Amino acid sequence: MKVGIINYPGSNCIEDTKKYFPNHVIIWHNESILPSNIDLIVIPGGFSFGDRYYKKATEEFTMDPGRMAIESPVSLVIKEANVRNIPILGICNGFQILIKLGLLTGRLVRNDCDQFVCKKMKCFMYEQEMELYIANGYGKYIPDEDDPSEILMRYENNQIAGVKRQNVYGIMPHPERTSDELFKLLLELDIKIYETMVSEHVSYKSTRKYLKQFLTKGQQVVVGPGENAGIVDIGNNYGIAMRIESHNHPTAIDPYQGAATGVGGILRDIFTMGARPIALLDFLRFSKDSHLIKDTIKGIADYGNCVGIPNVGGDYYVHDCYKQNPLLNVAAIGLVKLDEIIYGRVENEGDILLYVGSKTGKDGVGGTSMASCDLHDDIDKNSIQHGDPFLEKLLLEACLEVNHEKLLVGMQDVGAGGILCSTIEMVERGRNKTKENLGCVVNLEKVPLKEKLSFTQIMISETQERMIMAVKPMMISRIKTIFSKWDLECHEIGFVTSDGKYTLKQNSKTIFSKSMQKFVYPEINWELINYERSLIPQEKVKNKQLWEQYDSSIGCRTIKGPLESGDYSILDIPEAGCKIMLTWGSSVQFCYDHMIKKLAKPVCLINSLNFGNPKFRIKEFVDKVDEIAKQSKELNIPVIGGNVSLYNTTGDKSIDGTVVIVMMGIL
Repeated sequence: MKVGIINYPGSNCIEDTKKYFPNHVIIWHNESILPSNIDLIVIPGGFSFGDRYYKKATEEFTMDPGRMAIESPVSLVIKEANVRNIPILGICNGFQILIKLGLLTGRLVRNDCDQFVCKKMKCFMYEQEMELYIANGYGKYIPDEDDPSEILMRYENNQIAGVKRQNVYGIMPHPERTSDELFKLLLELDIKIYETMVSEHVSYKSTRKYLKQFLTKGQQVVVGPGENAGIVDIGNNYGIAMRIESHNHPTAIDPYQGAATGVGGILRDIFTMGARPIALLDFLRFSKDSHLIKDTIKGIADYGNCVGIPNVGGDYYVHDCYKQNPLLNVAAIGLVKLDEIIYGRVENEGDILLYVGSKTGKDGVGGTSMASCDLHDDIDKNSIQHGDPFLEKLLLEACLEVNHEKLLVGMQDVGAGGILCSTIEMVERGRNKTKENLGCVVNLEKVPLKEKLSFTQIMISETQERMIMAVKPMMISRIKTIFSKWDLECHEIGFVTSDGKYTLKQNSKTIFSKSMQKFVYPEINWELINYERSLIPQEKVKNKQLWEQYDSSIGCRTIKGPLESGDYSILDIPEAGCKIMLTWGSSVQFCYDHMIKKLAKPVCLINSLNFGNPKFRIKEFVDKVDEIAKQSKELNIPVIGGNVSLYNTTGDKSIDGTVVIVMMGIL
């Protein structure tokens, strides 16, 4: 982490803090501009400037901890960091300043002994024990009545040593006076959990309220939005599963791996529902002179061809607005027996959480945060996942075999946000379904690793080809036998509880715990300002040779594929005694007209919504959502799933809002 350390006059802990956080920049108290690319703000302790309040240093003063400091210009930096969701840590006097600024609540008062105290004390952050120095005169913390803060740390006498509120932390002990790295590891974990859960990619904080207007129910809808894929009934006890996703930022940074893992992720979304993937479609948006397109297509082809899923359609458009922000959207179609649908949730206390598939590595760490901001040169390439389509094929077959034998309670792909988000999602869905106070425990030491990883890396790594399963204890032996047959990892990493808490443990000791009810997803209300779109139309690329790199005939279902002209495909579904038609475009009406022209009955649609920075382009997003909602309601075609990709922006240049609609109908 790059740390910004606030330096007030007379800060006598500044040198210790600099050593404890070696990757730092100093922010002097008279500065009022937040430096770029800061991951954490630290306000050190140990300075009389923070305790005295005076008009002139040589005249009368009062003891008012923190007041003098908050009147410094650097308070603007601290407040700006808070607005930007950059975590802030206040140590000792720094804790006092955060209270004075209103970023933390409660009071710090004179010690009971009425004197300054410096000594080592045992402190507990969750269940992790540390011996840390205290050095304070105003070190007794008194919380407010109905205090919204969470207790972060306690002394061995159970008194409060530190609190947190969202991602603002205040502690009285001095971790910088020790060489112990444990506090930093625990703090990093806490920060990254918060950062991941409130990211745009996970929380949909800018768009969630607008998406609620979609028509999502219909006569044939079995599963609508909110699960890993939508499913509709096509008859004879069979359903079609559909999902669309974007992998825009990863493709811009590493076109081959970005494209390959986009395919891998969308396939897992399908078979985590118990469906066998039967088709892929890809939608490419690049500049005319892009050097990325070759590796992007190769990544799509190599992954999909190896797993054995036909690529049956899509399109390719070029425009200058995609010069620095190319788009790759991928859709997948699956076939599932309606009585074999599996949901991504837990259901009962005592259910076991099984980790299956590949081992966990460093790739993809921070992927959700990367996808939730504008593209810039400092993005860490470690945030790009690396795919292994051979392992994906093994995982697909093993998961479908386990599901066919009715061995599962639930199953969830380990995708964005890693094990953290997948396990939280499963518990949240279980709580919503059962109305029970469910929680879970995840044991980090039981997660199979490719290399040594920190707590944070284990939890938020987005290593591909992994699943979390919720299973009954009596099913574990059979499931392990199946995964052994397919030469894949299968480990018990946790269990479902009834205490309503999300708890992480390392060697039986808690390193993080939070009430499930306190995972609250934020909402941002951006101003709906006008926007300008390019007047130059996008150009469609018609190059059959590009699609010839994809295996479009494997599976023997493709009646009309990408090698014939037309924005549609036809697949044979003999299991249900019918054929399905897939068509795509930028509007519901276009797809509907195409369906009717081919004498197909429209059943459902999915959409992918790609836009720029919401601060400047949210009105464009809202206008498009309104159009989709209006047309789908008028035509009575439900939306069973979708994807939103924002921050397709570099510098001050955003893409023109780009919508991909995929509609499915029955012939």
